[in-house]
Amino acid sequence: MPPIVNSQSSVSDIRRWKGRPEVKRCYKKLFKKINGDESAMTKIIERLWPKKHERENASKIQMAFAISIVVIYLNPNNHIIQVNEQTIKPLIIKSMVSLFLNFIQTIKCVMFECVFN
Repeated sequence: MPPIVNSQSSVSDIRRWKGRPEVKRCYKKLFKKINGDESAMTKIIERLWPKKHERENASKIQMAFAISIVVIYLNPNNHIIQVNEQTIKPLIIKSMVSLFLNFIQTIKCVMFECVFN
């Protein structure tokens, strides 16, 4: 696990931290499948909402917000870690679109199984 920075860290400390190879590796692995359908982001979400019913009841906007925070924090091309509307709004929109597309794909798979089974 890479050392931690926080909102009190200087810009140079944040840039140095985000430039570390282990931070870049974490960012690159964020959405890659590591175990079946699980990704590092899946593991993070499971830690945010440890109980299955909590994850199932979390709204899409809550999920998108959580994903966006992690992306802002780890993205080596983004030299800040503070979250404001300007930095998070585009990421939430992108995450919402991604979540919606995954939902549509799941529906297609379920429909396909119903038709052909």
